[in-house]
Formats: sequence, C-alpha cells, structure tokens
Amino acid sequence: MRLGKIIFLDETEARGIIEDENEQEIPFLLDNSEERLSMADHVYFEITLAKYGLTAINIRLNTTY
Repeated sequence: MRLGKIIFLDETEARGIIEDENEQEIPFLLDNSEERLSMADHVYFEITLAKYGLTAINIRLNTTY
C-alpha cells in the first residue's frame, strides 16, 4: 500500500488526485473508495494501470496520521 494526501477533489465529476510520498500525482475515481473522502485527507491506496494511465484504487483513510 502507498501513502498519500488528497490534493484535488471534484465531487461533481467523481474524481480526484492523490500526491504520494514521492510527490507523484496519481488520479483516482471516487468509485474506487467506500469511504467518504475530503481534500487534504491522508490515505492508503494501491496503483493500477488503466486505459488512460496509472490510477489509484482501494483508497482508504489513514486514521493514524
């Protein structure tokens, strides 16, 4: 699992961007999380290769941060 922070969130388009520990920006779809996410949340996630490039999946809140 990777660790990162949500730096962009657009609920109307159901997408966002996570910045990981290496300052890499990884897009994600809100459908890939069962939790309610907000801007600046610290999260755990995995990365997969989608049709349009890398995307974050299995996004979970990091409650220990």
